[in-house]
Amino acid sequence: MSTFRKYLCLDLLLWIYLGCWNTTLPLIIVQRGSLLELAAYETALALAAIISMLCLAPRVESMRRSTALKVGCFAILMASVLRYVFAANWYSLDALILIDVIAASAFGMIQPLLGIYPAETVDKHRTDAAFRARRIVVTVGRVAGPLLAGIVITVSSLEISLLFVSIVGFLIVVLAMALPVSAAPALQPGKSSADLVNDMLLGLKLKCVLPPEQFLTFSGLLLGLAVTATVPMLVPALIHTRGLAEGSVGLFNALFAGGAVAGLFFLSPLITKKENQRDKYLGCWALLTFALCAATQADEIWQLSTCLFFAGAASACITMVGMDKRVMSIPSGVRVRLMASTLVISQLGGSVSFMMTGAIMSESGATSLMWLYLGVFLVIVIYSMRSKKIWHFLEDDAESELYYAKNHPKLAAVMSR
Repeated sequence: MSTFRKYLCLDLLLWIYLGCWNTTLPLIIVQRGSLLELAAYETALALAAIISMLCLAPRVESMRRSTALKVGCFAILMASVLRYVFAANWYSLDALILIDVIAASAFGMIQPLLGIYPAETVDKHRTDAAFRARRIVVTVGRVAGPLLAGIVITVSSLEISLLFVSIVGFLIVVLAMALPVSAAPALQPGKSSADLVNDMLLGLKLKCVLPPEQFLTFSGLLLGLAVTATVPMLVPALIHTRGLAEGSVGLFNALFAGGAVAGLFFLSPLITKKENQRDKYLGCWALLTFALCAATQADEIWQLSTCLFFAGAASACITMVGMDKRVMSIPSGVRVRLMASTLVISQLGGSVSFMMTGAIMSESGATSLMWLYLGVFLVIVIYSMRSKKIWHFLEDDAESELYYAKNHPKLAAVMSR
């Protein structure tokens, strides 16, 4: 098995693990505790993931990639075993938070590595296909995790579901140990406290000054604002207000994910061709906006299903725009920190999406979300028309690794330090 396929399998298992964990433990906390305890638990884990991504990224970058992954996977396994022991025998919210803060921090440590391995484990001419394959695997894992947890809970119990999570954790460690040893990074001299802080914040600074990252970060935030709360909040609200069958929520989840996979298979290869990038990008946004607006007005299951399928396809294609070039153009020594910053911003954007969507629906109903989607689309159109450097970046035929050295030598010098 090639190194890339090993990473893909590891990626799939990690997302299955995450889905099973996030499905099972909240049910246990609600059953044995309260919704307030669940809110405290989820808040602690979200903060742990964000802090660990920023703080551990410089340390991960100074380690072998494979070593960092093995350490993170082992911590995830240990947390899953302790979680099962505590949840199966006695309930303690403090203990569960402590255990899962460790697990969330481990995920925060390895998630940036999962975002860049397609650029480092295949030939540079195949990175676009590698990133697309990785996105498909992640989508499948996100669907399979909760589905498997639901099956185990239905057949057995919540405790056995946690045991199943531990078994998946064991498989993750076994596969991580089979990864080949990565190249050792260059040794770095000792740094002062100020230098360490600058290292942690370098990824965020680069996202603010690198022209392609400015556009892709802002558009990614707008995409998260429009899409993140669609399935978790919009779909249940429409099921309730339209009197649709409650059991159809699983169908809607599957169709949104299926649309994403179909878009990555059939639509994304056409969009990633270098010609007319702006027109194709705005075309994807137009499809997404139309699908989301139509979803807010849907009255029948078939109508909402169709809208969610095309929304999933369009959003997946938008996410993939420039993915390979933006990673390949960044020197290896700062990729982890830049990817960690991308994940942190994405997570914060998702939180804003939930708050805005909830506030709009509580005040004006689900149908009024159409104006949010139209407003986001208008901003994207204006920003895309005013931005020039991003389209030059995406349509440039030169080697991705040389883009900053040729076009922004001062920024290239900063990243190479």
